[in-house]
Amino acid sequence: RRMKARAPPPPNQASAASRTHSEHKSPAETAVISDQNLVSMKENMINRSVDFTVILPSGVEQKSTVQGSKAVMDLLVDLCSQYRLNPSQHSLELKSSGTQQLLSYKPNTLIGALDVQTVLLKEKVPEEKTKRPLPRVPEKSVRLVVNYLKTQKAVVRVSPEVPLQSIIPAICEKCEVSQEHIVLLRDGITGEELELTKSLEELGIKELYAWDRKREPHRKASVSNDAIEKEKTRLLGLFKADRRSSK
Repeated sequence: RRMKARAPPPPNQASAASRTHSEHKSPAETAVISDQNLVSMKENMINRSVDFTVILPSGVEQKSTVQGSKAVMDLLVDLCSQYRLNPSQHSLELKSSGTQQLLSYKPNTLIGALDVQTVLLKEKVPEEKTKRPLPRVPEKSVRLVVNYLKTQKAVVRVSPEVPLQSIIPAICEKCEVSQEHIVLLRDGITGEELELTKSLEELGIKELYAWDRKREPHRKASVSNDAIEKEKTRLLGLFKADRRSSK
């Protein structure tokens, strides 16, 4: 007696083995499929046409359409060429659709990969070059000999073009004299008081006498003593010169 053959499975129903295989795919196979889907989505975005509004530096708005495969830098060059602008003096600001937020991009970023609705063609603001300060001209100065306290001398380097009242602080610091008590005299003989509004150049001097009213109450006596000391020094110099010549 012959047995009947088993009937084949319905054509629309997959076998249990195939269903089991599809339900238990390896992570590597799943990753490949997801990568393929991502690549397919990117290709669709890049190949599509992108419509946006261009706002020129003058504020005029223009409609434009480009392929999503165009890089941002190429778009800048094309727009500048179209509107007769210099690409090196302009830049692009891209705003997203809806939120109108500024989009970050690199020069080689493709337009299709960005959600662009508005493109601002802006003129670059030239950066002001930092001006180098002019070389400082050294201030003219001279050596001023200051006689004080009868026999003391000090040398102060000051400007010959400023009024004497401007150099009094330097003289007082050098000679340790208070500004409240100092009086500037032309010399130690005449005791002529100098005008503080005039400069050394105007007065034609490089030496003066600083009289301290606190330490030397009597100016005439102080000036006379100073003159005597100078005269002694002069006479002593002459005496030594005569002795050398007589030998």
